Amino acid sequence: MTKRIITQCPVCDAAMRVSELSCTHCDTRLSGAFESPPLARLPAEHQRFAETFLLCRGVIRDVERELGVSYPTVRARLDAAVAALETVTRPASPMPIMGSDASQATVARQQILHDVQAGRLSPADAAEALRKK
Repeated sequence: MTKRIITQCPVCDAAMRVSELSCTHCDTRLSGAFESPPLARLPAEHQRFAETFLLCRGVIRDVERELGVSYPTVRARLDAAVAALETVTRPASPMPIMGSDASQATVARQQILHDVQAGRLSPADAAEALRKK
């Protein structure tokens, strides 16, 4: 059984990030913050469906046969996988800018928290940014 990359924190459900990569041949290691590809950020069930769908070359009849489910079920799973992929690939909508300085500071804090939730900012970087506000 192949181990999957965990993409959501088991404690708070925030996005996890890859922080180290290593070469399977020479064991060279790279440390840093690496973004996971969008498909890797999908829940496991959608990843498995996408894999099956692609291996069946998008032929729904073949997906039905492979999964042992009906056409409406395949369509529902496809729609759910597409919706999940749109969620992880869609850029966050910008927060509205309000009039007062206090309101702008609140909006800026909310944007930082939103970026952490979306996985675009690490909690440590967010804490630093919030301290500066």
